[in-house]
Amino acid sequence: MKMWKKFFKSGLGVLGVLIILILFITAVFASSIAPYDPNAQDYNMILQEPSSEHLFGTDDLGRDIFSRVVYGAQISIKAALISVGIAVGIGVPIGLFTGYYRGFWDEWVVMRVVDSLQAFPFLILALAISAVLGAGFGNAMLAIGIGFAPSFVRITRGQVLTLRNMEYVHAAKSVGVKDMRIIFSHIFPNAMGPIIIQSTLTMATGILAEASLSYLGLGVQPPTPSWGSMLNQAQSLMSVAPYATLYPGLAIFIVVLGFNLLGDGLQQFLDPRARK
Repeated sequence: MKMWKKFFKSGLGVLGVLIILILFITAVFASSIAPYDPNAQDYNMILQEPSSEHLFGTDDLGRDIFSRVVYGAQISIKAALISVGIAVGIGVPIGLFTGYYRGFWDEWVVMRVVDSLQAFPFLILALAISAVLGAGFGNAMLAIGIGFAPSFVRITRGQVLTLRNMEYVHAAKSVGVKDMRIIFSHIFPNAMGPIIIQSTLTMATGILAEASLSYLGLGVQPPTPSWGSMLNQAQSLMSVAPYATLYPGLAIFIVVLGFNLLGDGLQQFLDPRARK
């Protein structure tokens, strides 16, 4: 209870929760919040400045930017959850088993592959995988998830290496508890804190990565509204309609900030070293 109170007393952590809550509400109720169809084109309203009729103005096809930003929240939520889900699904089991059993496969195969993947800048790796798989949201999520997986392997393995030497693990072994039960009942629950913190922070990077791939044409394909693709389409309008890039860029900034603030707040709550 004291830890929860400390978390809620952390203004930045609570601000992160509020930002993400607003993002989820926007994504779920997009059809009710958006005043227009995000793909509806009105050639009589091309490049209209922000007004009471169009809060964020219109783009070069007469589409309402506010509606497109609202619907873009759905893509960002999916990008954060799917990419991190793929990374956790790949990285955590590998980290658990290699960290627990150690040996040749851990030191000379798995960790060398992880080192090789992490030697590449993340976005370059995601771009390369997307280029091989082809454009599209699904392929972009798979590419981003694979790019994130090595960090989850490393952080999970590090936790297991520490926990496998704890007294309660040795006690479980001494009474004949099987390895699978030790891994999933004794080690994994105690390794969850850093994994949750890493997942939250990685969601912010996942949103940035999706926006980057969509901006480059390898992610969400038009006319589906995505903040990254909106920036791509509006970049040529900077001199005549700067608001067309302002609002999707601001949305990316605020949401990424929210996930980072939440991650910092969770670190204060879940990491014993941070609570001291």
